[in-house]
Amino acid sequence: MGLTTGETLIAGECKFTQAPLGYDAFSKLQNHVEELRWTPKDGGNRVETYALLSRSGFMSAVEEAAAERDDLKLFSAEDVVEVLT
Repeated sequence: MGLTTGETLIAGECKFTQAPLGYDAFSKLQNHVEELRWTPKDGGNRVETYALLSRSGFMSAVEEAAAERDDLKLFSAEDVVEVLT
């Protein structure tokens, strides 16, 4: 979880398995975020953003969800290495 000084809460999940990441991981992450008791300092509504990182890619349901949503971003291990080099 990452809390910003603004209204955005960033929630992420990183899996380093040999199997592609399934929708269940995203669903569990959303459930955890719902349990968080955090509101922006100004008392407004929070904006939730999700980041999933997977060594072995993503199942099609996750990719479809990311294509339809503005609040879900998918990253590969290669994406991370590219940013760090």
